[in-house]
Amino acid sequence: MTDPTRAAALLGAIVRETCGLLVPLECPCGSEGRLLCEDCAALLAAEARRVEAVCDALQIVQDVRVRAGEDGAPAGVDHRALLPVMALGEYAGPLQDLVLAWKNGGRAHLVPLLARGLAPAARALAEAAAGEFGHSPDPDPVAAPVLVPVPSRLGSRVRRGEDHTAQLASAISRRTGLPWEALRGRLGEGQEGRTARQRRRRHLAVRGGALSRTRREGAPVILVDDVVTTGATLRASAEALGRLGIGVVGAVVVASARLPATRTFP
Repeated sequence: MTDPTRAAALLGAIVRETCGLLVPLECPCGSEGRLLCEDCAALLAAEARRVEAVCDALQIVQDVRVRAGEDGAPAGVDHRALLPVMALGEYAGPLQDLVLAWKNGGRAHLVPLLARGLAPAARALAEAAAGEFGHSPDPDPVAAPVLVPVPSRLGSRVRRGEDHTAQLASAISRRTGLPWEALRGRLGEGQEGRTARQRRRRHLAVRGGALSRTRREGAPVILVDDVVTTGATLRASAEALGRLGIGVVGAVVVASARLPATRTFP
């Protein structure tokens, strides 16, 4: 009698080979034989890290030191970030291939994996917000922060046939139990080909009742986006929501254009 485990493995191999004849099995990084290779799967399972320190548009001047401080700090400018931002890794190499395959290549099967990687970061931001606002860290319809995807430009949504950041926010919501809501707004011009100053001036035009559930319940927001470069988009979103009296406690993104340098000690 055939071993059930061996039979199941054989059946799986037959199915993969058959599907490969119809639709070539290829990972976004170029590896053949699987829709997602082990190395790329590991990238999406990596622990998210804080990246707001390298997002220029998110920096707020906290103090200007015209002379060296008593602690030996040289003259200069001290900054603090507008909000914490957590990313799975750097927007380069295989992770960049994964993001582009998800955004522009129709690889919808990547959404649950991206959500699984970002879910712990969203939970961590929610727990931090719970402590700040005096709420319980357990998600509930009133106290829990609301996941809000940063809106894409209309042209991008039409070209892709979907709102990819909304899909990601929905998938993170299913994993964390945090509610999510689409923002009724229109983002300014895209970032490609724009100078650093133009990026910082990016704006978000919101419509009435931009976040009906959040405004009604007074819950803070966690922004969800694909890639952070200077942080101009996140800042525009946070400031637009702030004008409506809605606080933003952080953001989760798949990738960051830069990562903070790892400090080494002699």
